[in-house]
Amino acid sequence: MESQFEQSLRTLAPEQRFSAAQIAEIAADILLRRAGSGEAASPDAFRQELLATGWDIIRKRPACAPLVNLVSNMLWKIEQAETPRELRSAVAASTNDFKRQLRQHAIHVAESLVNLIEDGSTIVTLSYSTTVQYALSHAQRAGRHFNVICAESRPIYEGRQTADILAGLGIPVTLVVDMAAAAAIPTAQLVLVGADMLTYRGLVNKIGTRMMASIARTYSVPFYTLCGSAKFLPATFQLPEQTEWDPTEVWDHSYPNLNVLNPPNDTTSLELLTGIATERGILPPAAVEGWLAALRVHPALTMPQSDLVEQLHY
Repeated sequence: MESQFEQSLRTLAPEQRFSAAQIAEIAADILLRRAGSGEAASPDAFRQELLATGWDIIRKRPACAPLVNLVSNMLWKIEQAETPRELRSAVAASTNDFKRQLRQHAIHVAESLVNLIEDGSTIVTLSYSTTVQYALSHAQRAGRHFNVICAESRPIYEGRQTADILAGLGIPVTLVVDMAAAAAIPTAQLVLVGADMLTYRGLVNKIGTRMMASIARTYSVPFYTLCGSAKFLPATFQLPEQTEWDPTEVWDHSYPNLNVLNPPNDTTSLELLTGIATERGILPPAAVEGWLAALRVHPALTMPQSDLVEQLHY
């Protein structure tokens, strides 16, 4: 029978239509519950159990940077704690701080974008990003009038959620198939997308983002990603291998000579971005590259996976 912990992890599975920020909040709650369950034999055993749990979480969504930063922050926080009470308190403090940070970033990002949205403009977006939704809602409250074209984002149609939420807010929105959204970019005034992760290699986001960025560059349409630093990762972190999503989401037919691919995301070069909306304001890619270079994650997350397995079974 599936344990309660395994059931919790299933909520992070790709078929669950959550944004990166929502996934991180769910993961924070999983870590907190894990810290409060049972009694570890020693402080070191507690830290090893939480590290193993952290890796279980990260592997569920390898391209979701907030999960890495969440776990890293927790590992730094519990390093100096020794008693069971101190250890649990440290986990609670780190997870609550991280959730608060995510919400604050969304507010600052939204505030930085208001002046980019002009009355009567058409904005193109895709997939499901709570940060994009919040920014558009904030612009509406600030008195901006605009309409949104949203790609449905096949194969699991996350864009439908975005369209539903925006329409419910009274924002004029048109839901279209993915290629129609790309075709709308040349006559749009702005393209806004969320982010799963940003590194020096580029922006990792829902499949189709790179194509939209390329079209926007060709037609000189401003293209921004809404990406607080909780979604930044330094080069020192080696991502777990990411597999393709379930091919039956695309097509459930099976033939010996038929291969169905279902990549969940793509990587867009930073040079294709007009700017990156962060909690420090809208920055050019070059400025963010310096920010990325200064980041670090906990050393336990940078060791080779073979060493980690040996350590966890010591």
